[in-house]
Amino acid sequence: MINYLTKNSKTLFLILTLLAGLFIFYPQIDYLPYISQGDHGRDLYAFSRAYEGDLPYQDYWWVYGPLMPYYYGSFFKAFGVTIPSLMVGKIFLIMISGVFIYLSLNLYAKPLISFLAAAWYFLTYKDFFFTFNHAGGVAAIIAATYCLLLYLNYQRTRHLYFALISIFLACLIKVNFGLCNLIGITVAVLFIDRLNGKPIDAKKAGYYLTSLIILPACVFSIYFLLLHKLPVYAIRQCLPYMRSDHPYNVSLLEALKLFIDINKFHLSQNLGNMFIVSIISISILQIILAIKATKGFFAVNKKVAIAFGILLFFYILNLHEFISSGVYYRMFWAQPFSIMLTFLIIAFAAGMLSKFVSNLLIFGILFCLTMIFSNHNLMMKALKVPINYMPVERTKVFTINPPQWKYTVFQTTEFLKSNLKEDETFFALPYDTLYHYLTDKKSPTRQLIFFEHINIPTKQEEKIIKELEEKNVNWVVLSSRMSLDKKGMGIFGKTYCPILHKYINDNFLEVVRYGDWVNEPGWAWNHGTMILKRK
Repeated sequence: MINYLTKNSKTLFLILTLLAGLFIFYPQIDYLPYISQGDHGRDLYAFSRAYEGDLPYQDYWWVYGPLMPYYYGSFFKAFGVTIPSLMVGKIFLIMISGVFIYLSLNLYAKPLISFLAAAWYFLTYKDFFFTFNHAGGVAAIIAATYCLLLYLNYQRTRHLYFALISIFLACLIKVNFGLCNLIGITVAVLFIDRLNGKPIDAKKAGYYLTSLIILPACVFSIYFLLLHKLPVYAIRQCLPYMRSDHPYNVSLLEALKLFIDINKFHLSQNLGNMFIVSIISISILQIILAIKATKGFFAVNKKVAIAFGILLFFYILNLHEFISSGVYYRMFWAQPFSIMLTFLIIAFAAGMLSKFVSNLLIFGILFCLTMIFSNHNLMMKALKVPINYMPVERTKVFTINPPQWKYTVFQTTEFLKSNLKEDETFFALPYDTLYHYLTDKKSPTRQLIFFEHINIPTKQEEKIIKELEEKNVNWVVLSSRMSLDKKGMGIFGKTYCPILHKYINDNFLEVVRYGDWVNEPGWAWNHGTMILKRK
């Protein structure tokens, strides 16, 4: 029995990784920390429209790649149109990411340490709290990295083609991250081949042709088919990759300072992080001593050293959005690589320690994971209470949005359901697509967001007004975020959309007002709505 377990330890720990993911994430299927009327509303509406057959960009504004609305739309189709259906899809992607972290580290570390890395990823997962989209991009990038590490170990070109499939998917999820990691893989392959003295033969030439010409051409073709009918301003609103399209821009030095400050805060936030920092420090010291004591250290450990360099390179690559904007949650793309780097260092150092010390180290990490899981479990139990349940059809989740926010959403949704005819819809702005999802009403215009940083030109305002007239839209929902004097947000009618503002004022009258119109409006709190009807 022991021989069987030892022989099949990789497979057994892989199964254990999957079971750990299920055990950790199952309680979260009906829990979403926050629901925002804008960002989550955008996702929910996009997925429901994809489920109905609408095209991203053309039929509704969408700011990411075209793949994920169809992915999550399939979960709506399979499990019903509720948020828990989407959580199943999201958790599946997070678990896939954890599996590829396990498989990647297992190329250089023992199965137990690889499993601990995946478990650490699950328990410290940096959630893109504002969108369901990015979980797919992270999974695709980690899968591509695993294929690249397979190539490093076995020098088989077919592994690179599997990496390209993952990169292709990443391009259709978040195009800048897909292309950035495609460049990273190309550079890494050139570096690996140069170190190994491997010339560019016919097989490798075919790979470079595919990666540098065919794959980008396929990606461009898909985006072209979906975007070519749109005017330039609409394309820039969907793919805001120019500096002027962003409300947040920082210099390299400012980004570096923010990076240091954020990590300093994060690493000292709890005992688990402080323990890992101390383990990494000891491990690095152990490796430095080994380098000094061992002649030809890097020649003996060549593949591990290259793997470390590749992971570090990809960690930096996937910080590119954070470096340009300074927005902290854009660091989350790099989190899987920081975990893989951490546990690669620990695994390598553990191999040079005595069995007793190595086991003590493993026990310490297990203890930390147990404490994190215990706290995580207690938090879930504390948050999943009746007061946190969202009492609106099509949600069916617990959320920590303030009760007043929930009540405002409930009142607004019920009013729209009760007063609009079956064939009627409404116009919601500045960014309140959640109501279209909750009422199952299609937006009368493809444009779903109206803020200063969206740069809506006069001709787009005129086009929207024309659509409202042609579709005989008799209802408008305005939220308190229409007047938010913050960077990139603006004041409706004053700093953005003056023509649209005048049209609404001239043609609609307020019928009812709900929620908070006193405090500064927030992303998922201090929410007020005003419902207007055509005169």
